[in-house]
Amino acid sequence: MDFSIFKNKYKISGNLEVITALHIGSGVEENGLDAPFITIDGDSKKKNFYIPGSSFRGYLSTKLERLLAKENGFKFVDKKTGEELNEADVKLIFGYTNLQNEKNSVKNRVLEKLGYNKNDVEDKEENYYSMAGRIHISDMLIISDVDSIKRDGIKIDRETGATKDGAKFDYNVIPLGAKFDFNMELENIEEYQLDLIKLALKDILDEDLFGGKLSRGIGKCKLNIDKIEYVKDDNKKDIENYIFKNEMKTKDVKEFFEIKNLELK
Repeated sequence: MDFSIFKNKYKISGNLEVITALHIGSGVEENGLDAPFITIDGDSKKKNFYIPGSSFRGYLSTKLERLLAKENGFKFVDKKTGEELNEADVKLIFGYTNLQNEKNSVKNRVLEKLGYNKNDVEDKEENYYSMAGRIHISDMLIISDVDSIKRDGIKIDRETGATKDGAKFDYNVIPLGAKFDFNMELENIEEYQLDLIKLALKDILDEDLFGGKLSRGIGKCKLNIDKIEYVKDDNKKDIENYIFKNEMKTKDVKEFFEIKNLELK
C-alpha cells in the first residue's frame, strides 16, 4: 500500500470500564502518596484522571508481538497474499525507528511491504529506517465522577521472601465501575492489519488485565465499543461526504470483529 495517498480511515469509539480497580501511576510522589494515579494537571484532588493513549497502545502492540513471536508453534498467514506474518507486521501498524538494527527477517519484510526496490539507485534503504504508525489512540479521560482510593502496599524481597526495611508504600487506584473515554483511529490500514488489531483487542473486550500493580489483584478492565465508523477510497460519494461533511459510514460492531483475512499455518 502506498501510504502517501489516502486509502481508508476507521474510528472506533467507546469506553474502558474498570471491573476490579485500576492503577496507572504518574511516577511522581504527591501528598504523601508514593504512586498517585496519573492526572491531567498533577492534582488528584481535582479528579482529572486519565489513561495515556500510549499506555493502551503499548498494551495492544505487546499483545500482537506475543501472537506473532517466532517461538510460537503456529504462524499467521494473510489469506489474500499467502504471506506469513512476523513481528514486522506489528511495526507496520504501530510504527518504528532504527529498522537497520532489526533482525533480517523483520527488516526484509518491512522493506518488502513498503515497496523498497534495491535495484533502483534513487530508492535508498535508509529512507525506510523509521516510520510513523497507522494507529492513534487519544488519551483516555475519565467520564465517571469518582474519587481515587488509597491502598497500602508492602515491598517484598524477591530472594528472601521477607518484607524489606521501610517497605510500606501507598498507591492510588480508581474503583470498580469507573469508565474512561476511548477513541482509536486507524488510517491507510490493510485488511489483514485490521484483523490483527481486532485480535489485539479481543482479550480486553472480554475483560483483561491492564495497568499497574497487577500482582495485587487489580487491573481487570473491559473495553465497550459503542461505534465503528469508516470511509474507504473505493466509493467517491463516501469520500465526498467525509471530506466536505465529515460524515462516515458505520459498521455493526459484532460484524466488524469477525476475522476474515487471516488464517493459521
